[in-house]
Amino acid sequence: MSKNNITRRRFVAASTALTAAAMLPSRPARAAEFEYKMGHSSPAGHPFHKRLLEVSERIDKGTNGRMKLSIFPASQLGGAQRQSEGLRLGTIEAATGPAELFVGADPRFQGLAMAGLFKDIDHVRHSLLVPQVRQTISDLAASRGLMFNAAYVYDTQSFNTKAPMMKLADFSGKRIRVLASESEQAQVNSLGASAVPMSLQEVLPALQQGTIDGVSSGVPVFVAFKYYDAAPNILDTHLWAICTISLVSKVWYDRLPPDLQKAVMEAGARAEPQVNAWNISRLKQDRETWMQRGGKIVTLPPAEQQEAVRRVTAAVQPILNKIAPLKEFYTKINAGADTVANK
Repeated sequence: MSKNNITRRRFVAASTALTAAAMLPSRPARAAEFEYKMGHSSPAGHPFHKRLLEVSERIDKGTNGRMKLSIFPASQLGGAQRQSEGLRLGTIEAATGPAELFVGADPRFQGLAMAGLFKDIDHVRHSLLVPQVRQTISDLAASRGLMFNAAYVYDTQSFNTKAPMMKLADFSGKRIRVLASESEQAQVNSLGASAVPMSLQEVLPALQQGTIDGVSSGVPVFVAFKYYDAAPNILDTHLWAICTISLVSKVWYDRLPPDLQKAVMEAGARAEPQVNAWNISRLKQDRETWMQRGGKIVTLPPAEQQEAVRRVTAAVQPILNKIAPLKEFYTKINAGADTVANK
């Protein structure tokens, strides 16, 4: 047999084998052993969502694909009450949002957003690193079948309104959107406005239609949802903190093998300082974006700012006196924060 015939036969045999292999069904990629859904309220294009996607990638790589973390923005997993219930039942594995968002799980979560705890945003940022503060939050979460995984300073509170507000008298009769916590409603009402609990997704249409006159939240929310067209005025009152916390369902966590439990908690620990560092520059950028879009940012005159602080601090006292566990939580957070303030 000639050398050319041998070569030709080998080529035909190889081609046939390759063709047969191509016709076989491909083997699917290894499926994750555990699904890990995390919900939050920021829109998909927001930098905070992008940061959480980076955490997702780290978990995927760190567990060799055994765990898949899917991020659901814009409250796709449901509103505050549904997320709180889902975390406790284990139908939602994790959620990230303002602490007071989780009052449906326990009213003590609103304590971090009550006046009288922090002097400014730097004080908030350092206070959240105090072991006593972290342990107090962790103990609260654990008592409700949740696990505290991370804390971030989102911003301090401001008012975003359709009409300019320059003094306390301007609050009179204004309908201001708040979260559902009793304390935020009392604080806003103490300034002379009327607090209107409302989910975040309802706010922009309500502003556009005149159902509400303004919003109590942080500048990142105002920029992310582009409120500058409907309500271009911000009154920066920084009367209380907006602390974002990440919670994990203990029901779900307990089903994980030890190595994946460790991966979940370590992911939060690694992400927290990075997100907090990034947040400093983001807050500056958001304020610049607001001004570039034609928005305005003002503050109260010093005497009126002091009066506003007095009013909102007084407004939370009846709530603290009425709910003993909340008062205990608030007192512990305050004591921890004082260790930073006194340095």
